[in-house]
Amino acid sequence: MAAEEYDITKKSLDNDRAKEAKENASQREAFLADSKNHILRLTAKITGHVVTESDDEWSIALIATSEAIDSYESEKGNFWSYAAIVIKSRLTDMYRKQPDRNSEISVAPDAFEGNADENDSDLNIRLEIGDKIQAASFGVNNDLKDEIIALTTELKKYDIKMSELFDFSPKSYNTKGSCKKVVGAIFLPPPLVELLKKKKKLPIRDIIKRTDVSKKIIDRHRKYLMAVALILDGDYPNIREYVKDLES
Repeated sequence: MAAEEYDITKKSLDNDRAKEAKENASQREAFLADSKNHILRLTAKITGHVVTESDDEWSIALIATSEAIDSYESEKGNFWSYAAIVIKSRLTDMYRKQPDRNSEISVAPDAFEGNADENDSDLNIRLEIGDKIQAASFGVNNDLKDEIIALTTELKKYDIKMSELFDFSPKSYNTKGSCKKVVGAIFLPPPLVELLKKKKKLPIRDIIKRTDVSKKIIDRHRKYLMAVALILDGDYPNIREYVKDLES
């Protein structure tokens, strides 16, 4: 198969996977996991510098990609062109609220047309124009970006990076069930959230007294469990949708 034919086939496959991921949580998880390197390269292209999983840009880009899945429709063209616009918008918002970062996303004026991916030399051009039509055409949830930034700031107090949440999230059905039990135990009366906030760590001993989940599983997913508890206890209605399956 010629390189051009492969590229078209790959884009079409990703478009189909994005549409399926919109309706299926497990397919969304698999699609995001399989696309990790693509998202990293795409984010690096947008920001103009290397991005790793330890950077805030990665966590913003990952959640922005998931957000793009939620609002993607076939008429919006190639999924990654659309996702790139959402990612760039979210990163721009983050930089505006963190002026000390002195980070900029440079773009040039031109027309927004065609498909975008991490190998597209004109991606920044397309993104700038894409931003101008984003609000009217794509209906992106502008409240979510504020929640992401607020949660990122809160999690730093607990030495948790947003980028870690995907890695520490439960993958198997049984582990998800165990994590749901732990979250339920945290919110049993009296709730342990205030103790979590005071100690800045997961009160594992207290949780074990309330559930039959092993210490090994709790410790393995402790950062994810802490983040979920803070999301459920905080003012994050949009992000809460991503973890509602863990609510009792």
